[in-house]
Amino acid sequence: MKKATLLFNNIRLNPSQTHKLRGYLGNVFKDYDLIHNHNPKTGKLIYRYPLIQFKIMDKTPCLIALTEMGVKIFTEIFMKLEEIIIEGKSIPVHEKNLKIENVDFGFSKETYIYRFMTPWLGLNQKNYAAYSGFKERTEKDLLLQKILTGNILSLSKDLGVFLDKDQRIHNRADLQETRANLKGKKMIGFKGIFKANFIIPDDLGIGKSVSRGYGSIRRVI
Repeated sequence: MKKATLLFNNIRLNPSQTHKLRGYLGNVFKDYDLIHNHNPKTGKLIYRYPLIQFKIMDKTPCLIALTEMGVKIFTEIFMKLEEIIIEGKSIPVHEKNLKIENVDFGFSKETYIYRFMTPWLGLNQKNYAAYSGFKERTEKDLLLQKILTGNILSLSKDLGVFLDKDQRIHNRADLQETRANLKGKKMIGFKGIFKANFIIPDDLGIGKSVSRGYGSIRRVI
């Protein structure tokens, strides 16, 4: 799979400003629905895995593009960007670091360990109730591992990689609750590590709101 990573090395932002970065760039390039995932004519949300993701890693704005289509649009428009406006303040873009690479993605016979670099939003309204109802840590861990497996399967399907009937994803997770703020709403997120027999490129997001930087992972081993 093709992947592009664009870093704005001269700019420093806080992780809480990720949605403002996405909002600004989504408005500047509003004719490209891959950036904001809304229908330009109707304004309705397009339900799909975001092929362009916005992140702030170590206070550096970082944009990720996936697949040939995503990388093509990405390189055509973002390299022309000369400024970013956050909270009414214009920040000149003096330095861009673009890396385009072919990365492995998909089922593996080997197991890899990953770390969540930003909070994973794995719970929705339904499974939050189930998670909250469990008293034992073991029960909560098993539920989170089941949800994580589902997230990986959805990611694989959305990116056009389908597993054979005899291929099963196995994962184990060691996660801790952390606070997350999504559109001003406080939520439970999770940080920690997990291992799975699936190859996921660094900095891809898993779970909810990955376009806003949540659920970003990096391989540890």
